[in-house]
Formats: sequence, structure tokens, C-alpha cells
Amino acid sequence: MMGVLLVLLSVGLLIPRVMLRAHAATLPLRDKAIGRLGEDGEGALYLPADSVRLILKNYAVARDEQGLYFRGEWAKTVAFAEYEITVYDRGNRILDILRVREKFNGGRFTHDTRLPAGADYITLRLICVDDTPVLPDPRPFNKQYAAWLAVLCLCLAVAADLLLWLGVTFLLNCLDDFTMTYRLSSSVWAALLAGTAAAVVVLTCAFSLGGFFLRRKRYLHEKR
Repeated sequence: MMGVLLVLLSVGLLIPRVMLRAHAATLPLRDKAIGRLGEDGEGALYLPADSVRLILKNYAVARDEQGLYFRGEWAKTVAFAEYEITVYDRGNRILDILRVREKFNGGRFTHDTRLPAGADYITLRLICVDDTPVLPDPRPFNKQYAAWLAVLCLCLAVAADLLLWLGVTFLLNCLDDFTMTYRLSSSVWAALLAGTAAAVVVLTCAFSLGGFFLRRKRYLHEKR
């Protein structure tokens, strides 16, 4: 029992990381660097995606004595903007996804947002501006997204099967006062576990792929 609980805990810790990777694979690729900041090159200036440039025409990832920080330059005046900063390390691994809510401060730049230690570069995605949602630039279906979706399906299927096994086993033990007389045959267990795993995989793919292609279709429709 302790071993199963440890497996469940491991899967539970792994699933959010896998979901983060799958989400990152749907985001636009790395933004284009267009210049350096300062004589010593202590920062870089980036050109964001088309959907972002309507509000933030560029942004900088710079360093001071406290570490790296993000600062965007407004393209126009807005009362409120919410955006997402995905932070990567040198190995292209996601360190964090920061959600920033920004009220217009009357200046040329956004407030500075501190980046976690080990950050190397970021991608920027607008979520909404003045209560109006902003559709992100779609990234085509790619091998990286497909691979992480497959890993996510596997993790969820394993977690669901383990929970089913624990639940059914406990229920049978309760029914026979823990005398271990009620048992299911191996064929019944195989059918239950296979059916559960298949259902989890189908539902996960349906929700994930459906959301992916619906967002892309909606974006392309609104761009016409």
C-alpha cells in the first residue's frame, strides 16, 4: 500500500510539470532579439509577437544588482493589461510562468517584473487588454506538443488506474469485513483497467486537441 501511495504521489507531482511542458509547446517560438542595452550589454531588447505589439511594441530583459527583470514599452495607452511571461533557462526548460496584471502608470514603460534565478530568455503573451481577451498568435501543431500530450495521457492513465485499483480493492474488503474473500479475476481487472486508461486517454486528447485547434481556428477567423 505504501508503495502505491508513493507512486500516486510521484505521478501527482509529475502531472503539473508535464501539463506545463505541453502548454509551452503551444506558445509562440522564442521572440526575436533586436538589440542590446547599455555599453556593457547588460540586457537585450526583443520584438514580441504580432498580437502583443499592438500594446507593447518591444520589451527588454535586463540585469541589475538584484538580477534579471522584464520591462515592456507601451505602444499605446491602456487602462489595464494582463500578460503572461514564460521564463526559460539556457537549456530551453521552463522555469516559471508569471502572470502580470498591469495598470497603466502614465509612463513609457511597464513596471519591472523580476525573473527567477537561472532565467535566460522569455516569451510574452497578452491575455487581455481593458477587459478584452487577446488571442495569442497560434503555433502550428508540432512534434513537441504531440510528445508532451502523449506523456500527459500516460501519466493520467496510470494515476486513474491506480486510483481505481485502490478504490475497488478497498470496497471489496469493506463488503467482506476485510476477510479477503471477495476477489476479482485477472480478466475483470484487465478489462476495468484497460477501459479506464482508454477513457482517460480519449478524454484528455479530446479536450487538449479540441482546445488547441479551436483556438487556432478562432484566431485565423478573426485575423481575416
